[in-house]
Amino acid sequence: SVPSVSLSKVDAQLQVVRKLEEKEHLLQSSIGTGEKELGLRTQALEMNKRKAIDAAQLADDLKAQLELAQKKLHDFQEEIVENRVTREKEMFNFKRAE
Repeated sequence: SVPSVSLSKVDAQLQVVRKLEEKEHLLQSSIGTGEKELGLRTQALEMNKRKAIDAAQLADDLKAQLELAQKKLHDFQEEIVENRVTREKEMFNFKRAE
């Protein structure tokens, strides 16, 4: 009678140990999944940082192109005005000479 009691006690302890091992396995698995997810999120963050840097660089480049285009347009408009003034002077002189 005594050995069977201690045997059932050992069985109960073994069951507790097995349950704890299962819990440990589940927790390890959960940690592994969390680490993988963290790795993927970190990669995504780095990729988004690079995209943001590229976008900022592109914005700077486009701003520089816009400023250059505006300067060319301004110079072209000044040239048109100067040409118009020159033509008007020529027409005035031509009409005076008639």
